Parts: sequence; structure tokens; C-alpha cells
Amino acid sequence: MVYITANNQSLPGKKQGPQTLSPPVKTTKAKSLDSLGERPTCGTPSRAVLRFSQKEVKIIAQNAPFRFSDEEMDIAKNTDLPDLLEHLGYRLRRVGRYYTTREMDSIRIKGRRTWKRYSNGIGGDAITFLQTFEGKGFREAVEYLLDFNGRARDSPRPAKPLPEEEKAEFVLPPPNRDTRRVFAYLRKRGIDPQVIQGFIAAGLLYEDEKYHNCVFVGRDSDGVPRFASKRGTYDKDGASFKRDVAGSDKKVAFPIPCHPAIPWVLVFEAPIDLMSFLTLHPQVCSNAVALCGVYQGGLDTYLANNPHLNHVVLCLDADGPGLEAAEKLRAEYEGRGLKVSTRAPPWGKDWNQYLQQPEPPKNEPKKEESTPMADLEKLVSEKTEADALWKEQRQMERDAAISQRDASVNEITTSPEAYARYLELQADNPLSSAGNVALVMIQNPEATLFGTRDRWKRLGRFVADTELEEGAKIFVRSPTGRGYVLADTYDVSQTRGRDIPAHPQLLDDTPEMETAFAALLKYSPVQVTTDRNLDTAACYDDHAMTIAINPGCSDSQAFSAIAAEIALARFHDRGANSAYSREGYDLSAQSVSYILCRRFGVERELPDLSVLPAQYQYLDAQQRREALNSIQDMAKKIGGSIERSVLPPQRAAPAVQREER
Repeated sequence: MVYITANNQSLPGKKQGPQTLSPPVKTTKAKSLDSLGERPTCGTPSRAVLRFSQKEVKIIAQNAPFRFSDEEMDIAKNTDLPDLLEHLGYRLRRVGRYYTTREMDSIRIKGRRTWKRYSNGIGGDAITFLQTFEGKGFREAVEYLLDFNGRARDSPRPAKPLPEEEKAEFVLPPPNRDTRRVFAYLRKRGIDPQVIQGFIAAGLLYEDEKYHNCVFVGRDSDGVPRFASKRGTYDKDGASFKRDVAGSDKKVAFPIPCHPAIPWVLVFEAPIDLMSFLTLHPQVCSNAVALCGVYQGGLDTYLANNPHLNHVVLCLDADGPGLEAAEKLRAEYEGRGLKVSTRAPPWGKDWNQYLQQPEPPKNEPKKEESTPMADLEKLVSEKTEADALWKEQRQMERDAAISQRDASVNEITTSPEAYARYLELQADNPLSSAGNVALVMIQNPEATLFGTRDRWKRLGRFVADTELEEGAKIFVRSPTGRGYVLADTYDVSQTRGRDIPAHPQLLDDTPEMETAFAALLKYSPVQVTTDRNLDTAACYDDHAMTIAINPGCSDSQAFSAIAAEIALARFHDRGANSAYSREGYDLSAQSVSYILCRRFGVERELPDLSVLPAQYQYLDAQQRREALNSIQDMAKKIGGSIERSVLPPQRAAPAVQREER
């Protein structure tokens, strides 16, 4: 006996907020909506799983030899080890270009895919890690990694069929605390940042907690979630995990709001195609639905909820099966008295493929179009319009970058994990503003050392041609010297060339450390004394306005403590800061100390981040950014003085980031 059931999986979750959608900003090459073509487009047929009776399944399971496919083994072996270890509860610590753990400091993770434990010489990939340290067998380890990567097993396994009349309860998967992986994945697919932010803000998109999938949420006319489609953020050879959440209502699918003055609706096969179209056509911000397949239930519901619509524009995939589906939908809705037209991308299988390849392939040359000669008046008019559009687009891009920056700053000052990551990136890029570090964090979560093309050129490096379109946007000073403009910045991994000069490393009981102490103490705004009876390495007395130092501590302890106490004294500003309190400024001072210690290779623990949410809860986005900038500015000045003192003039690192905001 055969049962046809939806290929879904039930996951717990929570209700999302009301639905609003901001317009996108980025304009890329695409024709105007005014020319709706008549070429049919297509989608892929809806999928179903043939589920056999329990007896039949057991027979298959007993007779079929157990093995993993090459694709499954490839996915398991290439699991991101830092993500896996964090998921398993290990405390990761980044050291230069590799990771280690606080539990096993002899282990090294390089390239995010392989590990080696130098205390016994063993190593391998994610599979061997689970076998060695988690006590899993080979089969159990591979299945665990496939589950971790959001991939279903291809091998047959026993499954108890649900009764045909039973329907799973619809529950959204629990959301992750941030959307960094989803944001990075969709940016790689070419989706405009403000389109992504708009969908997230409208409650139409989030990142699930367990597998970090994209979750596209379909809401009914009352804004209640009724449908959800999961899309994996790990693609291998074009393949990725795709599945609807159990209990989803396909009659809702994935709609965006409808404007009452617009008579047409755009119909897509997948949410990513819809987002790609909005990126290509920034003037469109409503009147669209993604069917998440080619089942027409979502379109029927959209038309029923918006009876003023009289024109259906089919924007489905442009492959063979989709052409057939488009023809059927055309006949169906024309029979209902609606106007039906098709809107296919100029080339490529779907709108996302066209977005990522705006120029035609070599074997598919762009058609030449002859245009009549225009008169001078028309040329001037067109240029004026183009100039106005260019200014508008630049302003929209600035607004989008500011929104991204503020969102990232808010996450940094709310999440202890994000704050710790910020301190590391700020220490490695001491001349970059806090706002630019926040922008890079949200656009390229894997960034380590970044800079503009000019900066890398001055350091004897160049950006690889394949990476030119993959830069992150930051603010830099305008070439005219007035104001700031957006520019691309690139991680060191995107460049090639000479080795980068390293910051000096300060070791205990060395002349360099003694020189560094002298430079550090020059930044104390108050008198410094010694006291061997201190319980700590250093302490700032805000009543006497003095800093006491215990000379009996090690150089590393003293450097870390003195840096923090000098920062407190500078924040106090000799009593001029009436809002000062040690509790209110201790996290900022410890952050200055941590940045300096990481910059110069001095060991110290992260600050106590348990107070982070309370520290920033009453500050708006601008105040939070100003607080981070005050930390960065103080660490930059003190660190620059130390570096100039320790290194000879010809070896001191050049100030190559001066133009960055």
C-alpha cells in the first residue's frame, strides 16, 4: 500500500512579528517592468514522498547494503569545525590564522576543515574528531554531521507512516540569536543588503537555531504565520537542503504585501527568486508571491484576498518543466477572465542566476539592438534624469549601509559573543572605526584583517580579480576631503602579495616591554605611585586621582592592569566627567586593555561580559556607536604610541587607514 505525504519535518518555534516590507535600494542591469514579455516561464514540479507500509520498509532496510553516498561523505568531511565545536560546547579561541580550544590548548584547527592535536600527533577531519573526542562510531559520526549540516540521509531507513488523515501541527523552528549566516549566504547569492534587512524586519525571514537554515515565513492576510520553507545555507556543487516545515499550508505559500493601487501580481517559484527580482527592480516592493514550487494554491489565495488584481505575471523558472507549468497556469487564469503574461530573465535558469550573471554567457551572446539617433535635447534630458537617479541610488546605498551598521552595533552591544568577536576584530584592525568594524562583521563574518584596495597596494598586496565583486562596504573619507563616501574593503584572504608586517610582541622581562611601559605610563592623566601591598596589579583611586601599581606582579599582569586603570582615569577626565563611576566604565576600560594586549601579544582573559546588556540597554544606536568609538580611539592612540616607541622609525607600521571613518 502506498501513501503520498508531504516531505516535511516538525520543529518547535515561536510566533513572529507583524508584516511590513521596506523597498530595496540596489539597481542592477534589468529591463523595465513596463515591457512585460509574453515568453512563457516555468518552475519545477511539486515533490512528494512515496511512503510504503512498515512491513515493506523493513524488508527494504534489511536487504539494502548500508553505505553513504560520495556527496554525503563530502558534506560530512567538509563540516565547518569551529561551528561544530561551538555547537558541541567547546570554548574556541582564535590565535592568528588558526583556532584552538580552552579545553585542549594543544589542538589546532586550520582552514576550518582539518584539525591536529600536537600533544599526541593525531588529527583529521570532522568525522575523526567526533570519533576521537565524542566517542561516536563511524556511522553515528557521519549521520550526526549530516544532521548538523541540515541534510537528510539518502539511504533507505525504517519510517512509520502517518495515517493519511493525520496532519502535523505547524510549528516554526526556533530562531537563532542572530542572522549572520543567513545574511552572508544571501549576499553571496547577490541579494541586496536592504532587501534582506527588509524581509528580516517584516518577519518574513530568519535563521533557525539548530542548523542555521534560511527560514522563509509565509503569513496569511492577518499576519499570522501559516507556511515556512527552509533553505540550507551550505551549498555544495549547487545542491542545498530544501524543505517545507511540517504542517505548512501551501495555500498561503510565501506572499509579500499587496498595494491596492497596483492591478498586477508577480508570481515566482522560490523566495530567493522573488528577492533577486526585487534587487534587480528596486521600484518593486509589493504585489508578489513565491509558490515554493508550482502548486497554484498560494496564487489563488493571494487573488482571493486582493480582488482588485486583474493581471497575473508569471516569473517562474525558465527550464523545460517550468514552461509546461507556465502554460497550464496561463490557460487556467485566462479561463477565469484574468490577463496573464510572462516575465522571463534574459538568460539563465531563474532570476537568481541572472542576478549573479548579468552579462550573457559566451555561448549565448547578447542580442544587438539598433537605436535611432537621438537629438541633443533628448540626450541632455536623459543625462539629467540619469544624474538624479545616480544621486538617489547613492543616497539609498548610504542609508542601507547606515541601517546595517546600526543593526550590527546593536548586536555587538547586546550579545556577549558578538562583543567578544568585535574586540578581536578591532584589535586586529586598530585604525578602523568601530562603525566600520561593525559593517565588516555583518557583511563578512569570517574577516580577520581588512582594508581598501589602496591600503593593500601600499602594503605590496593586491586584491584577486575573482574577489573584486565580493568586498564589504565601509565609509572612507571623500577624495575631496569633505565628508565620507562608501568604498569596498577586502579581507586579507582575498588578497595576494608580500607578507604583512606584524605588530611587535611584548614578552616579560625584555627591553621592549620596559619601553612599552614607559610609553603606556605617559598616557596616565594622573600621578602614578607604587604599592606592594595592593591586592591587584594596579588600581585607580578616583577620589585621590592617583594610580597605584604593585611592582611585584609579572610584566604581563602589570601591562594588562595598568592599561585598564589608565583608561579609567582618562574616562574620568580628572573629575570633569560627572557621569563617571567605576562600575559604569569598567567594561570600556577592560575592553581598551584587551585590545592593547591582543595587539601586542600579551595574554589576558576577555572582560566580564555578563554586564554587557545592562551597560547599553538605555542607549540608542548613535550613543552605542559613540561608546565603541571612544574605546577604539583610546586604544588606537595608546597603541600607536607604544608601537612607535618599541619599533625603530623605519620599521614602524605605516598609518595606512587614515582615510577610513
